[in-house]
Amino acid sequence: MAKLDLTVDPKAEYERKLTSAEQAAGLVESGDLVWIPSSHTPPAILAVLATREAELRDVCIRSVIIPNMGWFREDAAESWNLQVQYALAPDNREALANRLVDFHPLHMINQHKARDTRGEHGRPIDDLLIVVSPPNEQGYVCVGNAAWDAVSSAARAKRVIAEQSAGVCLTRGDSWLHVSQLDAIVPGDRGRMGSPDPDPANFPELDRDIAANLKTVVRDGATIQVGLGKHTTAATMLGAFDDANDLGYFGELTVPGTVERARRGIITGKHSEVHPNRFVACHIGNSHEDLDTIEHNPFYQLRSYEHTNDPKVIARHDDMLTVNGALTIDLSGQIGVYALGPFIYSGLGGQLAFHMGAFLSKRGRAVTIIPSAAKGGKVSAIVPQFDAGQIVSIPRELADTVVTEHGVAQLLGKSVRERAEELIRVSHPDHRDFLRDEAKRLYWP
Repeated sequence: MAKLDLTVDPKAEYERKLTSAEQAAGLVESGDLVWIPSSHTPPAILAVLATREAELRDVCIRSVIIPNMGWFREDAAESWNLQVQYALAPDNREALANRLVDFHPLHMINQHKARDTRGEHGRPIDDLLIVVSPPNEQGYVCVGNAAWDAVSSAARAKRVIAEQSAGVCLTRGDSWLHVSQLDAIVPGDRGRMGSPDPDPANFPELDRDIAANLKTVVRDGATIQVGLGKHTTAATMLGAFDDANDLGYFGELTVPGTVERARRGIITGKHSEVHPNRFVACHIGNSHEDLDTIEHNPFYQLRSYEHTNDPKVIARHDDMLTVNGALTIDLSGQIGVYALGPFIYSGLGGQLAFHMGAFLSKRGRAVTIIPSAAKGGKVSAIVPQFDAGQIVSIPRELADTVVTEHGVAQLLGKSVRERAEELIRVSHPDHRDFLRDEAKRLYWP
């Protein structure tokens, strides 16, 4: 990456670095590590890069979601080492299951520590691909409402290749780079990334019960974080936080309905210790209305996830309340967030970071919300014990609060037998007898 140089003429510097997608994609060399921060997929550059398959070898591409540019094939492996970090997109999940792509565990806690401190064991970023706004008069471009590690990774990358889009939301905080810090700028036309909020009327009764139970643990003045997921979205939109006063927000991202709570004055940041009177995350906004709200608005502050997802920073909020989903939990309190057995459905993201931060917070609470059963009630999400191969995301030593549609289980400070009783109480009624029998077999004489 070129170093920041405020002595250059920003207009001349911009015009000097303006180039075509073909020339920008041509900067990638065999053996390179290409890093694409979440929500920064540059369509024009990647489309050209994919056409260079025959001439490139062992190009590692890492991103939260990797778009299928025709390279999810076994015979493409010599050219592309694709490493997905969050198998949320169906084609990514399928490619991972078929072993056409590799999984790169992304926990967002000191994510760059290996490259910062371990020398040859920390692979450097050769090419950082990001999407930015056109430059302002001072020569600064904005990475938009999805900061993630776009700005902080630019300082680590050998080359910063940016695709320009007028649709990028102009935000406040650590979300700007100077044109002198970029190596290539490609004109692009990617639209503004937003989608309508879901209609709360369409959420099932189960989610309404979860929201009502979650509401009982929300306190005035708490600083909250809400993780990605359909049930966390439903809980937010169905009013789990609506009766609280002066909540703060310090999170990784927002789910639909979160910015709306700030517009309504429910989230004010009045009591937030780290950034008082501010709404802070590394990705803010979901709908186009959200983006219109946060654009140029100093109340909404973008920060790198190296700040937002640092458990030490999270724990500085005395009343931190984190709310995240899960796929399964066993009676001892082990939590499986993104996999059933070894099969990966999504990714860990920042959930461990926020769970730890809330656990360490003075009066913090780490909440896991989970429907008690799946497949129409046929399969219990609460199981006696995990089978061999189950990926454990949250160890039982950090177990705290579990919310289902049947109640709130308080696990913090309890023994395994006491946890089993708590979890059986909030399990699906059709599975309680089985869980009781298994609990007695496993944990009682």
